[in-house]
Formats: sequence, C-alpha cells, structure tokens
Amino acid sequence: MPSREGFSLISQAYSPGKLAPVQLVIDTKGKEVAIESELKKNTKIGAISQPQSGKIHENLKVYHVNFAINPYSPEAMNEIPKFHKAAEDALMKTGITDVHSRVWIAGQTATQYDTMITSNKDSSLIIPIIIGLISLLLVVYLRSITAMLYLMATVILSFASALGLGWLIIHHIMGAEAIQGAIPLYSFVFLVALGEDYNIFMISRIWKKRKTMPLKQAIREGVQETSRVITSAGVILAVTFAVLATLPIQVLVQFGLITALGVLMDTFIVRPFLVPAITALLGRFAFWPSKIQIAEEQTNQIDS
Repeated sequence: MPSREGFSLISQAYSPGKLAPVQLVIDTKGKEVAIESELKKNTKIGAISQPQSGKIHENLKVYHVNFAINPYSPEAMNEIPKFHKAAEDALMKTGITDVHSRVWIAGQTATQYDTMITSNKDSSLIIPIIIGLISLLLVVYLRSITAMLYLMATVILSFASALGLGWLIIHHIMGAEAIQGAIPLYSFVFLVALGEDYNIFMISRIWKKRKTMPLKQAIREGVQETSRVITSAGVILAVTFAVLATLPIQVLVQFGLITALGVLMDTFIVRPFLVPAITALLGRFAFWPSKIQIAEEQTNQIDS
C-alpha cells in the first residue's frame, strides 16, 4: 500500500521513531523532575526532546520521545506501560503524590496500545456472552446438551483454523507484521453466527428424519437435502467477504480474507463432514437428553 511504501522509504533516511513520536505529559507541580534519566534507562528509546511548558498551566511539561524501533510494532506498544512507570517513578522521587493521575501519554503508539487493551477487554467479555447465548438457543431448540457441545466446538474450531490460516497468508505471503486487534473479535462474531446457522439448518433435518429411519440413513438424507442450499449460501458469502480483500485498506483486507476462509471451511469441511461424522459416532448419545431418544427407545421396546 502507498502508506506502507512511504513509511519504508522515509525510514531509510530517518529514524523510524521520528515518524511517530510519543508525547509524554507530566504535572511537575513546579518541581524539578529528572524524567530524562529514568527514560534513558530504556534501550528502545532513541531520543528525548527538551521539555516544553504549557501555555496556560506552566507546571505541565511535554516531552517528545522517539523510539529506536518501529513505533507501530507490537514491541513498541508494549513499551507504553514502561514509559508510564518511568514517569511515575521520576515524580515519586521528587515527593509528588498521586502520580498515576499526573502522567499522560499520547501519540500513534499510545493510541494503538489503548486500542489493543480495549479490544482484549471487549473480547474477554463479548466472546463468552456470544458462546453462552448461542449455546442456550441450541439447547432450547434441539433439546440436546450433547449436540450443543459438539456443534459449538466445531464452529469454534473452524474459527480458530480460519484465523490461523489467514495469519499464515497475511504474514508470510502478504508481508504484514501483525493483524488489526479487533479482527479476531469481528471474525468470531460473524463465523460463529453463520456456522451455527448452517449447523442448525442441517441438524434439524437429521433430527426430524431420525424419528422414522435409522440414524445413518437420516444423516445421509439430511446432508443431501441441505447441501445445495448451504453450499450455495456459503459460496456467495465467501465471495462477498473475499471482495473486501481487493480494497486498498489493510484492515478490510485482513478481515475479508479471514472471514472468507472461515465460511469456506464451515461450508465444505465442518457442515458436510465433521458434524455428520460426530453425530454418527455418538449415535443415540448425540440426542441426549432429547425426547427423540426416549421415544425411539420405547418404540424399539414395543417392536421387540
């Protein structure tokens, strides 16, 4: 992309840290704070500017800190908490209290760090909620705890496989050093919802046919009846998401590629092979504790 090419060209003439310096602001309360000595202990810092005082609040001092490494890299983002701690230590040595509320950090690297922390918090909250809600819906609709467990496991496995394969392509073929932090969460939401939609559509046919025929025959006919609809829908969705990979915006390229791979895996691997195979291997336990299993057992007892 032009922005990445420009960054590479400028980095050859200037230090990469000069392209995105970190703005470190501290409230000195009118005291002399030796913050430079604390920051220079970090070997990843290239240069530190002279402090500038605020026009209104003269006790506020602004330092421009240049990295000696790529300021957009995950390694640089991990240095932001160290900057914060170094500034707090320097303030504490001068006898200033409540140092946590007297340090502020700005700049592209700090913004990316905050985005990463927020995305991680959102993922730790949203992903369990999504899994819990979909699991509850599966239990209510299928009335089978066993089916809920392996249907959820298959779509999560499909998501993880798509994320891993997408990262291999993005990193080793496209040359990107990392993926945008929110992409795993966005992809998870789409792929789990779409995957369970296909699973419910197919497994409900198997459940219905299981009442009147052996399980293996019910699986075979259920897969055959739903294959055209699910395959067509999966291909259309995959192509739609793949179109995003043609746009000159990196986040859309990564999201479109990973989501398209996940839809294809779910359409051609999970739905036609993995889910039917697990259902066949589990046999009557796939319906536990569904009423379908109880009704069939009573029918078999009467026939015998």
